[in-house]
Amino acid sequence: MNEPITRRAVLRRWLERCGVRPSRRLGQNFLVDEGWAERIVAAAEPGPDDLVLEVGPGLGALTERLVRRAGRVVAVEVDRRLADALRQRLGPLANLELVVADVLRVDLARLVAAPEGGAAGGEPGAGRPRDRVKLVSNLPYAITSPFLVRWLTTPLRWERAVLTLQEEVVERLLAPPGTAAYGALTVFVAYHARVERLGTVPAGAFWPRPAVDSAVVRLWPHPRPPVTVADPAALFALVRAAFGRRRKRLANALAAHPAVGRQEAEAACRAAGIDPGARPEDVDLEGFARLANHLFPSPAGPGSGRGTSLGYN
Repeated sequence: MNEPITRRAVLRRWLERCGVRPSRRLGQNFLVDEGWAERIVAAAEPGPDDLVLEVGPGLGALTERLVRRAGRVVAVEVDRRLADALRQRLGPLANLELVVADVLRVDLARLVAAPEGGAAGGEPGAGRPRDRVKLVSNLPYAITSPFLVRWLTTPLRWERAVLTLQEEVVERLLAPPGTAAYGALTVFVAYHARVERLGTVPAGAFWPRPAVDSAVVRLWPHPRPPVTVADPAALFALVRAAFGRRRKRLANALAAHPAVGRQEAEAACRAAGIDPGARPEDVDLEGFARLANHLFPSPAGPGSGRGTSLGYN
């Protein structure tokens, strides 16, 4: 195996050799801390029966550790230059599949399918689905929310996810109701998974040095959602609408949803045992579930108009 890419001198030498300058737009801050690279991989506990999906491998600080322990590693890199450099560094490895693609656009379930007859050369695999799927990523900030939404709503079964995120994002994931950091993303993730914070990674552990610290979290999927709702999509649309006007009274914020009127919102709050004058940030997941079940007591069909364009903030 090559010299560890967590050494700054080694990293810079490889980047210069391949003519790569770190892209701020793509969030290319490379991990150069040996201890944290080991801790992140150890938190995933990759084993010979596991398939590990790595998003944004860069030059392989985590990849070179994962391939030693996991049965199969599928690494998705959007930057072809880095993908080519990683191939040169690690060479041909039977248990590594390097896919050059935007992870927000690929079919995740197909990507981690066990190959039948083999898949290689940078194209997503195809075959039967794997059960022991794990996710490991130093996730670029720009794609954090959309990727989490895609990952948590994918039909594939996964066992755990170990993610390095900006510390501000981790605070949002773990924020309790009634705090400024609590928002739609908090509620969405809480519905799908339990979040465990593993520690703060200082900005100096990356090169180029980012402006803020990061934190590592481990996500465990719920075997079943912690609340029961008739229409999960309606729940999330309602949450996004509410936090789109988080400074408004709850009833007024809920009325931002295209299928909810002011009077309906007031009535739903009372039926759910929630003060209509509260703020959206005061409502926990269970409270939003009660609201959704009152407003949307049955699953919606196509074209119901329940969706909104508001994102997870």
